[in-house]
Amino acid sequence: MRDIKTLFRDLIKKPPQLFPLVALFHIAMLVYVVFNDISEPYAWIQILWMLGYTAFWIFICDMRKWAALGYLALTVIDLILRFTLKSPDNLAMYVSDMFILDVLFSFFVLFYYRRFD
Repeated sequence: MRDIKTLFRDLIKKPPQLFPLVALFHIAMLVYVVFNDISEPYAWIQILWMLGYTAFWIFICDMRKWAALGYLALTVIDLILRFTLKSPDNLAMYVSDMFILDVLFSFFVLFYYRRFD
């Protein structure tokens, strides 16, 4: 078991430089979604999407394979929902707003997948 100081050092030093920056972006977007959409109905779905992406990405910074697979699974579920839902109202409610960036970040994860533990 690592202490908090070692964990934060590993989250910054262990992965490629891009990964901690993307983690900061995910955290900032989570805070933005929470404070911007909290009064909207069904906003909790967007908050759950961002919370899932953020949590998996933080563990991706620790170079965990299960986190990479979880992030990829969330992206695939998001893409399946995006292509199967027909109603614009359902798309607005149930699909992540950042799907293009999530697909781009998934390519980064796949590119570095062999280095994960």
